[in-house]
Amino acid sequence: MSVSIRMATEEDISTLRAFEQELVGHERAVEPTLMQEGHLTYYDIPELLKDTDKNVLLIAEWGEVPVGCGMGQIQENDACYNESNYGYIGLMFVDKQYRKKNIGGQIVNHLLEWFKTKGLKEVHLKMYATNGNAKFAYEKYGFRPYIEELRLEL
Repeated sequence: MSVSIRMATEEDISTLRAFEQELVGHERAVEPTLMQEGHLTYYDIPELLKDTDKNVLLIAEWGEVPVGCGMGQIQENDACYNESNYGYIGLMFVDKQYRKKNIGGQIVNHLLEWFKTKGLKEVHLKMYATNGNAKFAYEKYGFRPYIEELRLEL
């Protein structure tokens, strides 16, 4: 069996929210500064689904089983940069039992193609510095460190 990638619809909201909570759980494990208790959301999924000119949400399916997701969003760049807009990748998740099958890579490739259709020339993403696995995975697809944000606990 192989994976297929499709655009998410409103019928996928509960699946996307469940994937987001799995992602939050993983990030809580690698980043102690995140709220460790209670419900935490990163994205307003229904709102993202409404504006398909600026957002795309993808679902990866193994057969007919949803096993992962990813989001692409067009964001405005600061005025000091050459490009006025850039692509942003977020909500990247692949279920544990389906990892190491290049599903995340296929999601990323679909997002990159979507950004190209929108005329974008650069793509950004954010990840916790403590998430070495994610950094390794993204570097395989050509992502390189860009701006580093440093933090000091007082």
